[in-house]
Amino acid sequence: MSTKSELFGNCFSLPKPLFCGVEFKNEEMKTMKTKIWMMATLALMMVACTEKTVSFDTPYIIEGELTGVRDGVEIRLSQMDGNVGTRLATDTIIGGKFRFEQQMQDPELNKLTLLVTDDDFPLLGKTIYVKPGARVKIKGNGNHIMTWKVESKVPEQRAYDELQAIPEYEAFQEVALERTKIMNELFAIDRKTEKERYREAYNRYAANGKQADSIQNIITGKQIEIMKRTKPSEPWLSELFDLARMSNAYSEYAFTEDAKALYQSLPEETKQSKQGLEVYANLYPPKQALNGDDFPDADFYDLNGNLHHIAEHKGKYILLDFWSSGCGPCINAFPVMKQLYEEYGDKLAIVSMSTDTERRWRKASQEHEITWNNWNELKGEGGIYTNYRISGIPYYVLINPEGKIEKQIKGFREEPFRALFSELFEN
Repeated sequence: MSTKSELFGNCFSLPKPLFCGVEFKNEEMKTMKTKIWMMATLALMMVACTEKTVSFDTPYIIEGELTGVRDGVEIRLSQMDGNVGTRLATDTIIGGKFRFEQQMQDPELNKLTLLVTDDDFPLLGKTIYVKPGARVKIKGNGNHIMTWKVESKVPEQRAYDELQAIPEYEAFQEVALERTKIMNELFAIDRKTEKERYREAYNRYAANGKQADSIQNIITGKQIEIMKRTKPSEPWLSELFDLARMSNAYSEYAFTEDAKALYQSLPEETKQSKQGLEVYANLYPPKQALNGDDFPDADFYDLNGNLHHIAEHKGKYILLDFWSSGCGPCINAFPVMKQLYEEYGDKLAIVSMSTDTERRWRKASQEHEITWNNWNELKGEGGIYTNYRISGIPYYVLINPEGKIEKQIKGFREEPFRALFSELFEN
């Protein structure tokens, strides 16, 4: 969009008017032509200037008009920063209506998520893109939140909706809703006294997961076809990154070659962007680091901007902790990390490696007491993250004093975790 200075003559020029090939022969007609041209130019300037007067602190408004949703259901609005969401506000749906009015906190943080944490809704979100002054309307019937319709003039929203225009999302939400019900059932069962009941519910949960995967594969295939015929946009790149992550995490992922072809179609400037580099790192990862291998190293930074390497701690046991501020189990593990650091600090170096954006990492570091090494490669889920083919966090890598990878641990369970280090250092 043109700047104000361009609109008022510095750099802005409009094409000469073309009146259907008619040539004006007299002064009256020339005067009329000039007046029409001036009025058209003034109108364009007024429209453009009106758009430019929206300041960054002008709130955006999101309004919902729903049917088939009972009163009292809470709906949350969260702001996405990388893969981490921060709750901005909560509203209660009454008479099918909800409303959010918020100011943007950063021009880059324009991606939001609507989520309903209610047993009648699937644990899935609705992605909303905003900009200062945006008016967004959400219309829908029932609890299929992913397929509620969005009325918006924000370009990213239109691009996103085009990528999501796939009918199988309806069936996917039904399966997700059933999955939530089975999960709640599993949580309510005493595994020790009701083993058969737990096993039966777990089998249904596993079957539901296979059904969801089958539908997701259909959706992904159709989405790739849409991406082939549409121009890259922020939502387009976000979908490509999801494909790349799946490709890195699962060696037999069915859509790896499609993802590579989409990446190769990008202009070089986009490939060299932060998100483009993350996509590349996941699509073309380095050799996988396995137990018994020498540990891979990279450039990491602490909160003061100092450069670090894992090799600084060679000669001790090293525990790498891949975490994110949006990962509950990661945060729940911090008190144990602190105790390990205090008990075995002379024998064990703990290096927590955040996968968050720098902004989010700094904020989370202020909120949590991380007294041990707190580093970030500033490559998100690119960089060394791809060496270990990590499909979920928390993820831990134990390196022995000789620099060999000794153990890789998916997820956090306190008792086995403590037992590992007690056995390592106290026997």
